[in-house]
Amino acid sequence: MAEYDRGQSFLDQLATDAITPADTLRGEIELAPITLDELRHAQLTPRVILDSLLYADVRTRISAGGTGKTTVALFEAVTLALGRELWGRMPDRQIRTLIVTREDGREILVARLREITYSMQLSAGELEQVLENVQILDLSSVPFRLSRVVEDVVYPHSENLDRITQMLEAWGPDWIIFDPLVSFGVGESRVNDAEQGLIEAFRILRNRLNCCVEGIHHSGKANAREKSLDQYAGRGGSALSDGCRMVAVMQPLTPAEWHAATGTKLDAGESGIVMALPKLSYSKPQEPIFIRRTGYRFQKEAVMKRSPEQRADAITEQVMQFIRHEFEQGRKYASADLENSKDRMSLSRAQIRSAITALKVSGRVVYHEVKGKAGSHYEPVTLAGDTGDTQPEICDMEEDEAMTLAA
Repeated sequence: MAEYDRGQSFLDQLATDAITPADTLRGEIELAPITLDELRHAQLTPRVILDSLLYADVRTRISAGGTGKTTVALFEAVTLALGRELWGRMPDRQIRTLIVTREDGREILVARLREITYSMQLSAGELEQVLENVQILDLSSVPFRLSRVVEDVVYPHSENLDRITQMLEAWGPDWIIFDPLVSFGVGESRVNDAEQGLIEAFRILRNRLNCCVEGIHHSGKANAREKSLDQYAGRGGSALSDGCRMVAVMQPLTPAEWHAATGTKLDAGESGIVMALPKLSYSKPQEPIFIRRTGYRFQKEAVMKRSPEQRADAITEQVMQFIRHEFEQGRKYASADLENSKDRMSLSRAQIRSAITALKVSGRVVYHEVKGKAGSHYEPVTLAGDTGDTQPEICDMEEDEAMTLAA
């Protein structure tokens, strides 16, 4: 490992260090036969940090800007620093986390950390545990990268990786988080090459420190709008998610989306987040985690399990409430109008069509058809009862035809 001037600060060394023209091979490459002892003791998973969530390997967290991914990561770090249960999973010890930032400054992150600890109402002793087990390294004013381009090829930045290793070996982190990922690479003009360079750098830190190494990454614009939860929801290419062994995707939920997914409602001042785990190589598939947020307080929501029939009934009731509310406001909807309101209800066109069919069959709505004119619409039966008009659609058509013949 390279030696550095211990009289010079880590940040000063980063700012003044000259970049060598190319990385050189360190040590000899040799072919080593597999021994029987190695065969017997080889493990199927790396070191477990938090079962079914965090392992000593490479991870990425994907989300659109403003979702709260950095603050959620801070909350997770504080919770694990105390050895407490996180998202229904219990660590077997207190976990040490380093957050390396090139976006928010140290003061901002420390202030968020403080608000999280206040919301958790920690004792003085617990607060000391947090400050011992959570560290923040602010490189937002330093041109620090984990990879670099040498002769048009992206390589891990050996000197900077050496410095990170040297700084952390004695402290022994369990989890290192780089935020945001794009600020630690060579840019996005090369896309997959840049992402692969970061993956290789993460693997070097993983091997040296035996910890989880995570990059916080932004989602693509289209994926953010569509609220995609698959492992390729991140901005850029596929090399990043392909190279990671753990991928988490966070998306904000509207109150209607939250209710449809969890069966519970958000109160005033609360927001909802879903965190999917589409890739978790060392565990069986995991259910999405629904997070209720109130200020700097985060809580895992217990999802109300519902049968397909119950979910369909809930959607039907949602459409019924929409029709009733809009009708009371003087706004009348035909089938096409309801389908075009899918974003307001956070439903698909198919879900709305099925709900309309169920409402018509059960007699909860009456369809008024105006032939050849605009104005056809659905009316809730509870309101239609005042006029005595509760007949199905065919009766309205017959009455129109009779009036036409009489004329």
